[in-house]
Amino acid sequence: MADKVLSLLTAAFENPTLQKELHTAKTPETFVNIAAENGYNLTKEELATALGKVHVVFGEVVQSMMSDLITAAESNNGSNRKVLNTEKVSGTNVDLVKRLFSRGEAFDSEGFITFFTDTPVYQFGNFDVCTDKQSIKKSADNFFSQIDAVYHEIKMMWEVGDLVFVEMDVFYWRKDGSMVSLPCTDIFRVQGDKFSELRIFMDVNPVFDPAIPVPPSASVMTVTEGKELVPPGTMRRHFAEHPEAVQRIAQGYVPKWSTAGPRWSIGEVNHINQTSAVASPQQFQAVGELAQAVMAQNWEKVKSYLTDDVFYKVGSGEHRYGQQQVIDFFKHTFQNIAVFTGHKVRKVWQEPDIITMEMDAFYEMVGTKKRVTISCCDIYRMRGNKVCEWRVYADMSPWGEDNHKVVTINKNQNSEVFPVIVVFQVEPSRQQELLNNIMNYGGSLMRHQPGFISSSLHKSLDGTRVINYTQWQSSKHYETARNSVGSQAPEIFKTFIPDSRVYEIVQQTIA
Repeated sequence: MADKVLSLLTAAFENPTLQKELHTAKTPETFVNIAAENGYNLTKEELATALGKVHVVFGEVVQSMMSDLITAAESNNGSNRKVLNTEKVSGTNVDLVKRLFSRGEAFDSEGFITFFTDTPVYQFGNFDVCTDKQSIKKSADNFFSQIDAVYHEIKMMWEVGDLVFVEMDVFYWRKDGSMVSLPCTDIFRVQGDKFSELRIFMDVNPVFDPAIPVPPSASVMTVTEGKELVPPGTMRRHFAEHPEAVQRIAQGYVPKWSTAGPRWSIGEVNHINQTSAVASPQQFQAVGELAQAVMAQNWEKVKSYLTDDVFYKVGSGEHRYGQQQVIDFFKHTFQNIAVFTGHKVRKVWQEPDIITMEMDAFYEMVGTKKRVTISCCDIYRMRGNKVCEWRVYADMSPWGEDNHKVVTINKNQNSEVFPVIVVFQVEPSRQQELLNNIMNYGGSLMRHQPGFISSSLHKSLDGTRVINYTQWQSSKHYETARNSVGSQAPEIFKTFIPDSRVYEIVQQTIA
């Protein structure tokens, strides 16, 4: 019995063609049939028994060897780049995900939708949910038309039952030749050999607006202390090694990153895998209590659940290091932008020292008291029972849609806010046209400039005046922003020339 399997494996090691044939097998039945076609007759039971014995004999040895290799690799790397747990892969469903990504990277929307059931749920960030294949295809085609290439640099990919989680950087090459890398996490639900649900958690807005800053630390390859993981190059290897991918390239379905964007060659990038068990109940409890402490704004208690060197980041925003920076971020956000009022957790998954939560997060905007719901996926990496890395994958643009956001000024630090008041004299018949232009100019350009805090637009009831009141962190920030994007001001500003002046707050009366 074991001799049959060992003979087959020996032949496969020496025969690359047989290797590829056996690699295509997705079920034990298919594997046994391929073996029989090559003269190796065995049953599923014989295969299972033999492989079980191989695992028993070699399992601990392989685990020990992998640990030694990982330790050696880490010690040989420099201080800024590190080989860590960059990709955990298992099962047929993971292969299904990579095959789907290959369709996207080749801009093959027709092939993309064949991976979904007839009644799918597909959501990209906060965009409308697609519930049929044609809606998904239309969404994909629209997106492909706005970029030159896309690549999925996978950091972690793991399978839990009928679910697959993917954490990655997604590289986008814009039509102007520039590139942006954005952090992303995907959750797939599998039904049979199709996807019944795909939810993509990320802020994709920087793809369409290059003015939105994305710091290098936004990468999911950034870990505690600012060290960088070595990218595994999973999809580049997929196109080079997977029989289906090789065949599709021969048929003309090449990834766009090999013909546009970076024009990468298709090839292999080495990496190391490692495996482990599940998060402890104490870690899970700590994450739940952390959320309650944040809602209660009990900052000392929040600190008790964070390591001293905690790494925190929301979407593509700036990262925060250390307990105090995280607390300061929460305080500023709750005071000036939105208050976190609760969440509805849809699903929780646990890995060794990793807790993943898919949820709807509820906020109340500071200025308008408007209630906002943001779909997000939080990933907590634990050190003991404290969070050492906390990443929030979500599209936070609904915060920016609150056009009447009010900034509360610290009574003792008024000089930290610099108002700019811009006054327009306008013909009543063109007041609304001017308002529309100002809102478009401010919403698409000015609000993304460094140092911008808020904007409030006013119109006189007699139709002859428009006043835009903005707040900046400093007069220098405002001057820099005006010099940067002033040339893109609307044409109507040449007709109704604005009187723009920087002011200093002398006194403010607060109830």
